Amino acid sequence: MIIRSSTALVRPGMLDEFRPFIEAGTAGFATLDGFLGDEIVVGPDTLTYVSRWRDAAALVGYAGPGWRTEPVVLEDEDRFLVAPLRVRHVELRQAVPDDAAGIADVWHAAWGDGHHGLVPPALEAVRTRESFGPRAASRVPNTTVAVADGQPAHGEPADGGVVGFVTVHDDEVEQVFVSATRRGSGLAAHLLSDGEDRVAAAGHAEAWLAVVAGNGRARRFYERQGWSDAGPLDYQAETAAGPVPVPVRRYVKRLVGE
Repeated sequence: MIIRSSTALVRPGMLDEFRPFIEAGTAGFATLDGFLGDEIVVGPDTLTYVSRWRDAAALVGYAGPGWRTEPVVLEDEDRFLVAPLRVRHVELRQAVPDDAAGIADVWHAAWGDGHHGLVPPALEAVRTRESFGPRAASRVPNTTVAVADGQPAHGEPADGGVVGFVTVHDDEVEQVFVSATRRGSGLAAHLLSDGEDRVAAAGHAEAWLAVVAGNGRARRFYERQGWSDAGPLDYQAETAAGPVPVPVRRYVKRLVGE
């Protein structure tokens, strides 16, 4: 699957009018070959139209051979825009061994952002960048990566770099992380959905995951995606010296039979 983000910097005072304009102009996209769905993400002065496509061939049919860099502009859309639309793409695919270093980079940075001061010091001390490499490599078969396609955002790896990933283990969505540059883009929700699909495909009716109790941002995100807090849990975080117990909240979501 390829996720296409088309971001508009909107003229002051026109954002409320621009959103229904985009909703009306994209309503017919559902009939296009390879179109999988869409959503709109609104910022203080931006609107991003996010669409999901089966593959590159579907995007050629929608946006033409220059789909990687050329925006699709609706009739009369220019009157809302301060600058030309910015187009970016991310592909979600099965991880391969060459992705392990990129996974480890994203994992190390995002884990630190979400866990600093919220987990036992003994665990923080051993979560060095080097420690994530072997862990990422061992999880490749059960991992989906989000790979940047086209012009990277500031601070991202070059074209083809990993900007997010999801890993599952049996019925657990074990890890979901995105790079700081992709937060708020909707990518984390797509990765989480992929993880849920993996768990369901393995025959499990319910998925679970662990969230550090003090990570309010992550807890709110999971709750928005339909997950429920099932109570406290002492999670055994693996380290080279043995497991370290971490107080977390256990979140669950029914996947079938709802």
